[in-house]
Amino acid sequence: MTESVSLLVSGMPAELVREIGLRLRGVVISEFENTQQMGRAAARGEARLVLLSDALPTADSIYIASRAKDANDDVRIAFSISMQQAEAALRALKAIHVDRFFLSPVDTEEMLWELAKMGGVEVLPPQASHGEHIAAAVSEAWDRARAPTFQKIDMLDDAAIALLDNSLSPDLKAAAERAALGIAEMAGRFGFQKGERVARDLAERLASESLTAIDGVSISEQLLSLRENLVGAPSPPPAPQQPADSSRAKPAPSTPTGSAAISGDSSLEGRRILVIDDEPMISRGLTTLLGKRGMTVTAVNDPLRFWTVLDETKPNLILLDLEMPKISGTELCRVVRSDPRWSELPVIFLTGHTDQASVQRVFAAGADDYVGKPFVPAELMMRIESRLTGVKARRAPVETDPLTGLPIAHKATEQINRFLRLARRKSDPYSIGVLQVDAFASLASTFGRGTGDVVLRAIGELLPKSFRAEDVVGWWGGADFTIGMYGSTKEHAAIKLGQVCSKIADQNFLSDDGRRVHVSCSGGVSQYQTDGDTVAALREEALKALEQVRATGGVRSTGGAIRVGISGSKAVGLLTRRVDVAIVDDDTALVSLLQHAMESRSLRVATFADGETAVAALTGSAPEVQASLILLDVDIPALNGLDVLRRLKAGEITRSSSVVMLTSRTGERDVLAALELGAADHIAKPFSVPVLMHKVRAMLKQSQA
Repeated sequence: MTESVSLLVSGMPAELVREIGLRLRGVVISEFENTQQMGRAAARGEARLVLLSDALPTADSIYIASRAKDANDDVRIAFSISMQQAEAALRALKAIHVDRFFLSPVDTEEMLWELAKMGGVEVLPPQASHGEHIAAAVSEAWDRARAPTFQKIDMLDDAAIALLDNSLSPDLKAAAERAALGIAEMAGRFGFQKGERVARDLAERLASESLTAIDGVSISEQLLSLRENLVGAPSPPPAPQQPADSSRAKPAPSTPTGSAAISGDSSLEGRRILVIDDEPMISRGLTTLLGKRGMTVTAVNDPLRFWTVLDETKPNLILLDLEMPKISGTELCRVVRSDPRWSELPVIFLTGHTDQASVQRVFAAGADDYVGKPFVPAELMMRIESRLTGVKARRAPVETDPLTGLPIAHKATEQINRFLRLARRKSDPYSIGVLQVDAFASLASTFGRGTGDVVLRAIGELLPKSFRAEDVVGWWGGADFTIGMYGSTKEHAAIKLGQVCSKIADQNFLSDDGRRVHVSCSGGVSQYQTDGDTVAALREEALKALEQVRATGGVRSTGGAIRVGISGSKAVGLLTRRVDVAIVDDDTALVSLLQHAMESRSLRVATFADGETAVAALTGSAPEVQASLILLDVDIPALNGLDVLRRLKAGEITRSSSVVMLTSRTGERDVLAALELGAADHIAKPFSVPVLMHKVRAMLKQSQA
């Protein structure tokens, strides 16, 4: 009778532990949650294998491994570490001798194969009879993992909100990326394959150095999908498919991207090759052989240095040994395939094991090819050349107009479509604005061809600055621009577009011969679902509104106001700008603080530094600004707050707008005077901004009721 092998386990998923117990013949598993208990068991010297995980504190792992090694020199220690945190874990675990590292998410078959070698036992084939036991274990483990997983999604929500507010800190960005990777690992472990794909895509996006508020909206959309894809019963992840015929197992040649991109030139000179092989003689021979062909070779004999060297060398191809100490080549290949930066980097295995099982392991890990040891130089060079020159480099499609610096039509349409999906789900308004330079065709013939380029370049710089970060500005060719505005009705969008047209009309451009040139613009707007359901349909309606404006007799109305067409409405002149809050105060620091607090909560804000300017903008038959709530300081220049309030009351503005007085005057007489003039409330300075914001939201909600 074969002697049983004792395996001590801690920190591993329950379903994986059960699988080890079912598949390794003669292995007796003792699983521990208490570090001290496991340390005492290890100290008895009876265990042949110890399996630990970075789910345990590093100090606990060192303690257990040390007790086991002190008691039995022959004990073998295996350690599972997160693929994304491998470098940090390897540094932390230098204090203990680890015989074999596994990378999480674990390849179950690879772990079973390696543990069987370490323990000198047999791996049993999968048994259908124990499927229900595995399912029960998976369900039990998911019950424990669900809450922390959804807490990580909550943290990603916080990061998305911060991104929308342009306040995403590097620390929160890095933490969100780690959380997304952790969610992907957990989702894959419990069989939520769609959730894993979404989480990995989120991690890749969060790793980008060029995130914008547009990404914040699409990330929020992905988080909704992620939550939906983590609902339901878990299941064990599918076992890797291992084709019986190695010739069919080879994946199609892939094209490296990023730093690993390869040109279609047949020459191999200058290509960077990374060799990972624990045999110095092999690595020296490869360095000489490949160096003669002009390739730059970096040879590494310690596979645990793989992460550092990969990042430093940025190779065009990797030659990887299969069997190495502490970590196998298949584990390192999985690292390459799971990292978006290297996922398409060619990997060729060099192995003395060419049996069917080893070949299946190689291709299951994601290898492109393999060459048996001892290798024939001519064959190896043919395989390398095939992988380096047998594919054409992919060229990224042009997405930005070089003159205006704006996304071209197909890219902007893609971005706007993200917002349309979000607007539909949240029932928020979304508007499309079209802006065109009038008589642009005659500009070149009158003032020179370069003048048109000057105008377009200036508009390309102005538009992104004039709209919010979450608004999409795109170039549709010639002098035709399209702007997508999230959360804006077409009436509000028309106001904004009119203001931009005014800015353009006020600019001076210089012609080729030095003459001053002014241009005018026409605009048209339409609203999602009201006027159309696609970008093309909305643009068509906005263009109709724009042409209606032009047909009425010109772009400018009396007094110079820019005319903007609204789909479904008659052409209009200067439009009233509707805001949620108007702040009338000369304290610039306070105004800036309040404006940021409100705009970060999607409130529209107008500010005025003196009383006369405020009265001029807020009163009249067609006021420039109409506010639901007015925060009015008493002590302001030109016209004090109480006089402003009298003018507002005389113009019946206080009937439609609530006025809150902000003042350091706390006397009863001042308070009563403000209330008699129509103020809705009185807040003494200094005040708490959060308390004020609470009151503002409550009053706005009341005004909308």
